[in-house]
Amino acid sequence: MTRLLLPVALVATLALSACGTESAGSGAGSTASTTTGNANPTGGTGSPSTSATTNPLPPLRAALATVLDAPGKGPQLCLGGVLTSLPPQCGGPVIDNWDWAKAPKHDSANGVRWGQYAVIGTYDAATSTFHLTKPVTTIEDYTGPRPRDPLTGQGPTTPCPAPVGGWKVLDPDKTTQEAEDATLAAAAALSTYAGAWLDQSINPADPAKEPEKMNDPAKLILNVKVIEAAAAAERTLRATWGGMLCVSEGGHTEAELLAIQEELSTNTIPGLLGSGVDTQLSVVELQVIDDLDGRLQAGMDKKYGPGVVSVTSALLPYAD
Repeated sequence: MTRLLLPVALVATLALSACGTESAGSGAGSTASTTTGNANPTGGTGSPSTSATTNPLPPLRAALATVLDAPGKGPQLCLGGVLTSLPPQCGGPVIDNWDWAKAPKHDSANGVRWGQYAVIGTYDAATSTFHLTKPVTTIEDYTGPRPRDPLTGQGPTTPCPAPVGGWKVLDPDKTTQEAEDATLAAAAALSTYAGAWLDQSINPADPAKEPEKMNDPAKLILNVKVIEAAAAAERTLRATWGGMLCVSEGGHTEAELLAIQEELSTNTIPGLLGSGVDTQLSVVELQVIDDLDGRLQAGMDKKYGPGVVSVTSALLPYAD
């Protein structure tokens, strides 16, 4: 079952015991870099000699996000979620050279100012500070790289091939909401359980126009993933489910993924914004402020195995 990452402000209210539960932490990001000037000492009365040591300039980063300025906190770049209260609530790296007079139109309420902008600059992970290097623009006017839409090309799918004659309900009496709930509970009790989700792509209803016709047990494929012995698991689940069913193998148990997520939530992950478990893909998802150099991802691959933990960065790479 796929869940979206939650913002830091919301995660504290959630438990870690359910499928797709989110957790978040705080801390500086993972790509701190500093720049030192050139030293050109002159030795005595002789000819000048030059000795220069230059560290690479911090890489440029971009973000399309809310900037919020609350009393006592300064302008912050909200890279996690935003609570839609009035005024909104969010947090993130402080922007050390922000000037509201140079920013496009913004809103204000109760002493808080905010707006949605495209910002370009450098990020100092050690101090969790963002420094603007280019004028702020609106998101609509921004022409640089944009984040990938997390919903593009995704969504619940069914890995099993269609049965001969196509997908059909086998027993209408066991294709009810109560039967679905009982079957999901039976699946979760399997020692090999890796996850479950509903594929409603075969439902002819338009979810935007006819949302009440979605979630019809007779017009969905119940997907259950186990790490092994799919045939045995299917026989168990058919005791309660007469609708369309796909039992597939692979990945890790949901319990293993949740244990990894919980372990990561107790560690200090640099710049952690949120986490989640996607049982369909069998991964633990981590969103951080900046891991564009791949160091955190490499560490996760080494510890948990390639691809078990997927790290994404909220900041985007930017090149002039």
